[in-house]
Amino acid sequence: MIAANAPNDKNDHVTTLESSSGVLDVTQSGPDCFTGSAGLKNHIGSIFGGRLLAQALLSAMRTVEALPASSFHAYFLAPGRTDVPLDYQVTRLRDSRRFANRLITARQDGQTIFTMMAEFHAAEEGFVHQNASMPVVPPPEEVMSIQHFVRERAAELEQAVAHNFAAALVIEMRPIAPESYLLGRPAEAARSFWFRQSGAAAVEDSRLQQCLLAFASDYWLGGAAAIPHFLPTNSGEFLITSMDHSMWFHRPARCEEWMLHQTASPSASDGLGLSRGQIFDRDGRLVASTAQECLLRRLRP
Repeated sequence: MIAANAPNDKNDHVTTLESSSGVLDVTQSGPDCFTGSAGLKNHIGSIFGGRLLAQALLSAMRTVEALPASSFHAYFLAPGRTDVPLDYQVTRLRDSRRFANRLITARQDGQTIFTMMAEFHAAEEGFVHQNASMPVVPPPEEVMSIQHFVRERAAELEQAVAHNFAAALVIEMRPIAPESYLLGRPAEAARSFWFRQSGAAAVEDSRLQQCLLAFASDYWLGGAAAIPHFLPTNSGEFLITSMDHSMWFHRPARCEEWMLHQTASPSASDGLGLSRGQIFDRDGRLVASTAQECLLRRLRP
């Protein structure tokens, strides 16, 4: 839970690379076909994976009336280019009174680069429990933005950290104790961070909020698997790239509000690392669970 009462926020205002409207820029191009804008490059020069997650889920929602998403499972098959629009084809697999299932395929220039299976479920009376506790951490108002941390500790940090995190990011983010893994190699493959998208305040539709949460969920998840082994960011010496991504939506959330993503990696082997995450709101409610496998590749001996 939050460790202390929050003082006035002393962080600089932090802008983000992606506006909520840009992330949700998806238009219908034919029967169950949609086109999305590719956005900006990520650290490794391709489309940010969260954009594919958000736009594929939104494309599926356009074919499902009213039902909220309950989960999705996605695979990143090839890097996406930022100079070519994204074409999403939705296949209707099931429609029942309370469930709908969709297969979404994303293509660029005819090449399949991404697939997603998504499930939608109408709320119903049932059992309720939460067997997950939010870690005790300072509130976001007491935590530096990653940009603020990089500026303050620039002389101690490797160049890749400053290059990747000093400027605007896809979400506003405040990591808990970043010095432990950006300046050292802790034994535990885990980290937590606060995040939000202030532009989401203009989005009223709760299903679109799910798309924005899917977008944010891709950031800094897979890198938890690298923490005991290497600086957990892309550089000329190290590559982290997402292979797949799964997410389960447990409770409604608003993405302009601060949420805590607690991430940990149970295993890394054979060049792949698995990371799992739990997303809590400020009241300690578990709003979503995440999982991602990443390629972890040393580029230089």
